[in-house]
Amino acid sequence: MAATRGAITIARENKFDLGPKLFDEPYSKELPISLVSEANVDSRYLGHFFSHVQQSLHPACRRFTGGVSQPLHLRYAMLCLSASSLSMLDTPVQSRVLAASERTSVFSPLVNPVHDRNAVMYNDLAVWYLHSAYKGAIHENAPSILVSYILLALYHHASTDHEKFRLAVTDSVKFVIANRGDILNAPGGTDALQMWFRLCTSHRPSKSPALLLEGQGVSSSAPNLLPDVTEHLYMSCILGMSTDDLIYDILIKTLEIRTKLVVSRCVADCHGVPEQPSDIGILAYETLNTMLGRPCTPEGYAEARKGFLQSSHLFELLNVQKERLAVWRSRLRADQLPCNLHCPRETKSKDVSAPQADQFYTHRDTMNALYCRLCEITFDGTTEFNASSKPSMPKYCRPIENLADSFCEIASTVNPAISNTSDVYTLSLAESLLQLVQLYRSDKIFTFIFDTLWPRLEATGKGYEHSHYPTHLVKRIVGQIGAYWNDGHTVELTLPAVPEDIPKYKLLDVDQSISLVVCGHTEDGTSFMEKRPLA
Repeated sequence: MAATRGAITIARENKFDLGPKLFDEPYSKELPISLVSEANVDSRYLGHFFSHVQQSLHPACRRFTGGVSQPLHLRYAMLCLSASSLSMLDTPVQSRVLAASERTSVFSPLVNPVHDRNAVMYNDLAVWYLHSAYKGAIHENAPSILVSYILLALYHHASTDHEKFRLAVTDSVKFVIANRGDILNAPGGTDALQMWFRLCTSHRPSKSPALLLEGQGVSSSAPNLLPDVTEHLYMSCILGMSTDDLIYDILIKTLEIRTKLVVSRCVADCHGVPEQPSDIGILAYETLNTMLGRPCTPEGYAEARKGFLQSSHLFELLNVQKERLAVWRSRLRADQLPCNLHCPRETKSKDVSAPQADQFYTHRDTMNALYCRLCEITFDGTTEFNASSKPSMPKYCRPIENLADSFCEIASTVNPAISNTSDVYTLSLAESLLQLVQLYRSDKIFTFIFDTLWPRLEATGKGYEHSHYPTHLVKRIVGQIGAYWNDGHTVELTLPAVPEDIPKYKLLDVDQSISLVVCGHTEDGTSFMEKRPLA
């Protein structure tokens, strides 16, 4: 049933040559005998796609996948993503207790090899049908072809490795650049573009903070939608965003800008150089790549030099995101809005271990409220930075403490049964908790996470909830940040020191040895950057 190793290898190699010239090239019209699926297996995976996977995808996806029949490239992309999902759900769970403490127990699913092999086979089938498409078919089916690219990219995000994910996103960008007219003019084209834009946004957190932000220029590591695509196409995507897509875009860009601020400050302080010179970008690029164990390239050096921005410019970019957040709030109904906590509360701060939070009608509204809180905490927290002084151990003002408490209150209302399997392709609840403790730390926050919220997640999910980072990895990183906090050190950024092509199954392994790059400052305000094994 599964494809032979030789056929899989060939298809994998060809996959990343896809681009705008693909459909002009000759390609075998005969389907390789090794790439033949079975109808009864297909039926099972289609059932899982419609009952489960589709709910985890962008709402616009239903326009293309919800019908009785789909083009073969799309059908096999759907089957691929479904098999990928089952490879993480229909499988045993491994566990480990860290430091002989139940508080630091971790759980993670093992990858089901049968479903994983079938996902590879369906990926190769989808790629074969994309290869065998011809010029006229692009004009007629451009949106569905783009959706196939998106689903295959999400498969790599969830099941293979980040390098393949990056290359798959690049494939989708090439296709859009070459066929933007056909996509925009076809029925469903705008929906496909919204799915694609969110895919590109999801890829941004993995980009080195030493490289260019979107809009600064062409990037050597992955697409920057500006200037890679036309401004008209870019603005069409921005203006057409739903409120769900808008808050996600604001969050990712806000965190990306803050990360650049933290890295610039830490690198300059640790190397004893001023933060202003343009070569700080090169120094940051070299330092991070060395600590992460990744190669430095001439293209990366050139981009890092060009990509340096002064702190004042980064603050201005954060203000733009703050204005966008106000626009997002203005588009919501009253029952979708997280309460406004910018003014200090008159009442005494609540105990976050027994929160009473606003209730939202949908899981997506709840997660959007968490994203909103992360943005607001970032905006308040970055006021600690300024060009002339080092950060000090923060004495948090009431507004930011209230925002962090509110985040925990909202997080306590998330239904783990939904969260554990619905946030695979976006920022998960666990990853949101990781972002929180990199933005704000307190004893009661760590107590809430480890003693109240995480036991609920593990009782329901046992580590199934994962997106960019496996759940067990997030918990271990949060625990390490807490250990730094107990020692009087503030951790503002963490980066797993893993190669870009490390397979997802290794990241899911609770016994996999992983090191962590940590950026932060000590109690006296001295910055540090170090690499340590993750407990």
